[in-house]
Amino acid sequence: MTAEREETKYLVPSASVDAIINAVSRHLTPHRFTGEGANRLPDAHHFVTTIYFDTPSRRHFHTAVRSVSSNVKIRAKEYYDLHPSLAELATNPAQIVKYQPWVWFEIKRRNGSHTSKRRFRLPKNQMPQVLTAGRLSAEALLDSERETAVAGLSELGEYVQSLGEPLAANTLVNYRRLSWQDEGSTLRVTLDLGLSFHAPPDDLWNRNQALVRTALGRGQSPFGAAVLEVKRRAALPGWLDQKLSELELRAETFSKFVAGASVVHGTR
Repeated sequence: MTAEREETKYLVPSASVDAIINAVSRHLTPHRFTGEGANRLPDAHHFVTTIYFDTPSRRHFHTAVRSVSSNVKIRAKEYYDLHPSLAELATNPAQIVKYQPWVWFEIKRRNGSHTSKRRFRLPKNQMPQVLTAGRLSAEALLDSERETAVAGLSELGEYVQSLGEPLAANTLVNYRRLSWQDEGSTLRVTLDLGLSFHAPPDDLWNRNQALVRTALGRGQSPFGAAVLEVKRRAALPGWLDQKLSELELRAETFSKFVAGASVVHGTR
């Protein structure tokens, strides 16, 4: 679900997390990536490291602070899985981690509760060239993805040119993600647990390993709430509206980017 949609967020206290998981699991099917390089092993814990970009003047941060409901975010996501059941058999910590050597680059625009997203896949080790010159080696892209990536890079180049400043990795947010989706892809629910905020490491794009939390240095987690996101193209289903009401959860103007950048770099 990357086209225009309505998106609402809720901060779920730890005491209500199980109730949300049980309610959503009764009505929606767990969703996981099944494309090229997907991890087929069962019982994996799915994690995301999101890399948020900003300019030297912190233009995106200050814009998001002024208007959480109307802004642009530039980010890249790396997905990886941990297999706790393999821990006793592993001779190397990397053996319980499954990931792919690419990131999903996103240009996300928000206008009120409506969002739209340009999303394309890029090899992680190509990111320095993309950020400095807006170019990508054709050999680094699969034929099936080249058109999408080229279109995305063109949009990114035009956007960066309009800024008049370069973009660079600014803040990393790591979290475990649970996700569900209906059959028609009109409703997607995600629950992000254990958010941790990190400054970008110097060798961010040169690592031949997943961006797992333990490899990102000491992180900061200023609050214990989970983040529930409901992304939909139709009305909120009654069962979910009722559960949110029972748990006294209200839509929040929460931003992982603003929260993380505030902790890592301050608010100036």
